Amino acid sequence: MDVRLIGALMIIGILALSGLYFGINHGSGVQSGDIPGVNTSGTTSSGNPDNAGTKATGHTTFQTTTSTTSTSTTSHRTGITLPVTTTTSPLTVTTTVNEITVAFIVSVPEYTPDGDYVYIAGDFNGWNPGDERYRLKKLPDGRWAINLTFPYGTVIEFKFTRGSWETVEKGPNEEEIPNRRFVFKEPGTYEFTVHNWRDYVESSKEHTITGDVRTFKRFIPQLNDTRRTWVYLPPDYNSSRKRYPVLYMFDGQNLFDSATAFLEEWGVDEALEKLYGEENFSIIVVGIDNGGDKRIDEYAPWVNEKYGRGGLGNATLEFIVENLKPFIDSQYRTDPEKTGIMGSSLGGLMALYAGFLYPDVFQYVGAMSPAFWFNPQIYDFVKNASKGPKRIYIDWGTAESQEIVSGAEKMVKILENRGYTEGVNLKVVIDEGGEHNEYYWGKRFPGAVLWLFG
Repeated sequence: MDVRLIGALMIIGILALSGLYFGINHGSGVQSGDIPGVNTSGTTSSGNPDNAGTKATGHTTFQTTTSTTSTSTTSHRTGITLPVTTTTSPLTVTTTVNEITVAFIVSVPEYTPDGDYVYIAGDFNGWNPGDERYRLKKLPDGRWAINLTFPYGTVIEFKFTRGSWETVEKGPNEEEIPNRRFVFKEPGTYEFTVHNWRDYVESSKEHTITGDVRTFKRFIPQLNDTRRTWVYLPPDYNSSRKRYPVLYMFDGQNLFDSATAFLEEWGVDEALEKLYGEENFSIIVVGIDNGGDKRIDEYAPWVNEKYGRGGLGNATLEFIVENLKPFIDSQYRTDPEKTGIMGSSLGGLMALYAGFLYPDVFQYVGAMSPAFWFNPQIYDFVKNASKGPKRIYIDWGTAESQEIVSGAEKMVKILENRGYTEGVNLKVVIDEGGEHNEYYWGKRFPGAVLWLFG
């Protein structure tokens, strides 16, 4: 047989074998921005300042490394120093014109259940933590692998999960980690290490509830699901007979208790206890847990065509207005005429939407770091609404994504064109250096709630 023919057949065989292990599949196109529950700060953890992960160079075999060197790099935003290891590669990955294909190889904790799968979730798939298109393949040595193909220069932010945000990765000290970040510039194999899984370390968190905070579970007929609800009562609730304004808030599990928070709690309870002592300010806060993996769908009024997620926002608000609020008003001494709603990211989108959909119900609206980019239909909706809430608070941080900043700025102009006036019925706060996470939302909460209800 011709030697050249034999050589060609051998190359085809090697490529076929590589395909079996890594299944090159995933499409291109990135929509950066933020989805709550996911930090958009990002960090870099590679010797190449654009690439998170360890670059491996070499050829053909799936065997592990032959040499190792160590260095470190510091995140531009977080200041965290991360170790970087460079090794020889177990695989060669090629590129086509204007597209880069890379292989991600992921090491996971030894305690990872044998029957579980590993996924990659990021801004390229709407932060879907259990997207079957992005399920990694398990290698014989226990590591996990996936090939990704995107146009040259594409930037993605991502995390690894075991199929849900309850099983998202955590750092070596059981801490939350910033989003991983990768720039598609150079084909090759990049290695990552998952140090811990959330569901295995969260139980060690201490509860941090302050004051009178109660919880109960309630069925949501509009979503055919049961959800936990939190109720914070002010310090003078049991010693007075007065009625209190009520603030409904999204992402209830992130508001009061570090043991249940995704990243860290807002500290709403501590903030309100302090405001009562210093300002004699008191309100009732009702926090509704998000639906975990369903959060994106339940916190978006319209379906996002790119990601195919969203569209259940109206059902969520219908539950609050028709089921939860009447129950709260019947069980607690509320002032039904003084009701507000507040949220961050997609929760901020929902809060503003609620204020213009139900202006007679929600007179006070707080939209923190609102993710208007996910449902741009919100702009025309607000423009054309016949009536709006009495007061609107809106904020963002300068270190947030461009989608968040530009979207909020656009909405402020729309509100001003509707007649809202800064300092009268509109409050705009720009947090210098503020990032997209619970720490900054909690920091801004006292000023927001004082202005809305003060």
